[in-house]
Order: sequence, then structure tokens, then C-alpha cells
Amino acid sequence: MRALVAILIVVSSGGTMSLGPKTRRLTTLSCGSHVMNKGQRVAIQSPNFPRAYRNDYRCQYEITCNAREDTYLEFICPVFQLENSRGCTADRLIVTYKKYRSLKCGTNSPHGTKTTDGWARLTFFTNSQRNAKGFRCYIWCREQPAVTTAAATTADASTTAATTDAATAADTSAATSAVADTTPAVTTDTTNAAAATTVAVPTEAATTTDAAATTTASATA
Repeated sequence: MRALVAILIVVSSGGTMSLGPKTRRLTTLSCGSHVMNKGQRVAIQSPNFPRAYRNDYRCQYEITCNAREDTYLEFICPVFQLENSRGCTADRLIVTYKKYRSLKCGTNSPHGTKTTDGWARLTFFTNSQRNAKGFRCYIWCREQPAVTTAAATTADASTTAATTDAATAADTSAATSAVADTTPAVTTDTTNAAAATTVAVPTEAATTTDAAATTTASATA
């Protein structure tokens, strides 16, 4: 009862009462240039959304993330209904970013698009004929994923391959040197053996001659 009385007093005095934590409202961008920070989210929408947009309308958004080279933009478009036409020559949303340009119309939205860096331009055109419900898109400014680990792995692999090649070359060179060292030793042994044989032959012949001379002398005596 006391609580009810307190509420009635606040209302009658023209005051306000908070019934819960305040919800932070998402910023809906107006036409023009805007700068975002990493992790920030904004929204863009057609005029009069969720009612039909008006004819003969043009609006351009140019969005840049802080540290452009280290970021990218991501688009999520839960609602996208424009007048459909072949080649998107009627109502259209033109999405432009680095090395990319695309025309969107009908229900072909930029939903899921990720830019190459932290910059994009979106231009909305309508003609003087039919219109449609329009669109509402959310845009995130996100940080580019790190690539240093992959680079380090590649460098380590290159270093390992170079070390392996050098070790293989060293082993091959050592084996060649060992063969070269062995060959002269075999040749030297053969030469020495031949020399020993050559010396032995005259010795044997001399022994035979001495024996013959001894026999002759005995016969003469």
C-alpha cells in the first residue's frame, strides 16, 4: 500500500521513475561522412522506415573506421526491400569499397558483406515511379585478424628446409672426400706389392746361379 502511495505521489508531482537499467540506443546515421571506432556498431536506413521511402531521393554515406588499414566493415541487413529492376537501373543502393562496386535492388541486399579495409561508401537512389518498404542495415567496425603467426610459421619452414639442404650437401661432400682418400691408399699398396715382387725375382735367380756354380766346382775338383 505504501509503495502504491509513493508511485501516485511521483506521478502527481510530474516526476519520472526508472523501471530498469537504461538501454543504450543504437546510432542511426544521417547522410554524409562518419568516423567509427573499433568495435562500434551503427545503423543506416531508408527515409520513413519502416514505411515506404519517398521518390526522387538521394542519400550518400561515407564511413571510415579509425586505423583504416587495420580494420574492416561488416554489413548485416535484416530488412531490404527496394523496387526491383533489371541491372538495378531504378531504385538502388550502390555499395563501394576498395576494388569493389556493386548495385543492390529488389531483395538482393549487402547482407554479410565484409570490406577489405575500414572504408566504404553507400549511395541510395530512388526514381519518380514505384517505391517499397526500404531497408535497415547494421554496420560493424571490426579489427583485421592477425597474420603474424602464419608468417612466422612460413619463415621457420623456410629456415628448416635451408638447414636440411645444407646438411645434406655437407654429408655428400664428406662422403666424396672419404672415397677420394681411400683410392690413393689402394694404389700405393699395389705399387709396393709389385715392387716387392720385382726385388724377389733377382734374389731367387742369384740363388740358382750360386747353386749351379757350386755344382760345377765340385765336378771339376
